[in-house]
Amino acid sequence: MKNPAIDCEQTLELLLSAVPDDPVRFKQLCSEVEDWDQVLNSALHHGVESLLHHYLMELRFKLPPAIEERAHRWQTIKDLWQAHSQSTLDEALRALDSAFITAVALKGPALGERVYPDPRMRYSADLDLLVASDDLERAAAALKGIGYGAKESYSRFLRKYHYHIILSRSCPPVIELHFRLTDGFGVEIAAEEFISRAGTYRTSRGTVANVLSPEDEMLFLSIHAAGHRFIRLSWLCDIKLLLRKYPDLDWTTLVARANSLHLLAALLFTCETLHTRLGVKVPLNEAMPQRIRSRMANFLLAATARQPDPSRRFLVGKMAFTASLCDRPGAALGFLRRQLLLIVRRRAHRHFPSLTPEEWSY
Repeated sequence: MKNPAIDCEQTLELLLSAVPDDPVRFKQLCSEVEDWDQVLNSALHHGVESLLHHYLMELRFKLPPAIEERAHRWQTIKDLWQAHSQSTLDEALRALDSAFITAVALKGPALGERVYPDPRMRYSADLDLLVASDDLERAAAALKGIGYGAKESYSRFLRKYHYHIILSRSCPPVIELHFRLTDGFGVEIAAEEFISRAGTYRTSRGTVANVLSPEDEMLFLSIHAAGHRFIRLSWLCDIKLLLRKYPDLDWTTLVARANSLHLLAALLFTCETLHTRLGVKVPLNEAMPQRIRSRMANFLLAATARQPDPSRRFLVGKMAFTASLCDRPGAALGFLRRQLLLIVRRRAHRHFPSLTPEEWSY
């Protein structure tokens, strides 16, 4: 028996693969949808309902009245939230600029404004900002001036085992303040090199923001999507629309950079997944070892999808998937050792909170 949720997700992927460049195919696919209620619920789960609804309206496609009313209600709520998120991002960027701190806006409203047909289509639950490691304390202090505080201290443990701190205030969104680009796939990627290549962008409200170079942004979005196992189609849509905005992306530079940072396997697998799920082809050739690695990663993705989250099997499968995309065996072993250590410390803190440091809970 077919799983209706899987069928709806596959239908959603087909619809998203056709926009925005193949409206004829998109119209045909829309006419074949049997259950728009389920498809739009799947789109909501994947964070792409606003994007899909935009193209449906552009096509003048008539949804059932009750579903159309619900879609507009969703959009009204999201519009209010997105306006608030954009305002908060501008406020945070101005606070950091006043403290003479260079910060790069990752994903979020800045990405929505630059690559989406309408920035309201790109929902942002939180805000991600990248600063140099040496600027972390000053950046946190600057953001404290607008009400943001950190639950964590900037301890040696935190700097060694994490790549960002979480700042919050009485009203969301939270800010994830990155002091490294990532620490996934068995490597720690410093922020400074990426900040040095960042360009400037002026938001719709006139605030100057720094954004990653196109090649760096493609790499970051790829490892972010792979690191989260592509559980939301919105992350693949981010990449699809980024590539559409930058058709002359320097793939040679991108591949060389990913290879030098030991992130090539994650990049290639993301490109393969982008092609498989959204039909986007990129000018990359896969070697035999990468095809073997891709088969393993796809098997682990499918296996974890069948496990309840949270569960021990899900956790093991998730870790195995990430390890399979580490470029080097040593990096995979280092990643697994690190994750197991964090798990043991979190459980130790859960059972013996008075005997273990608070930072072990993170």
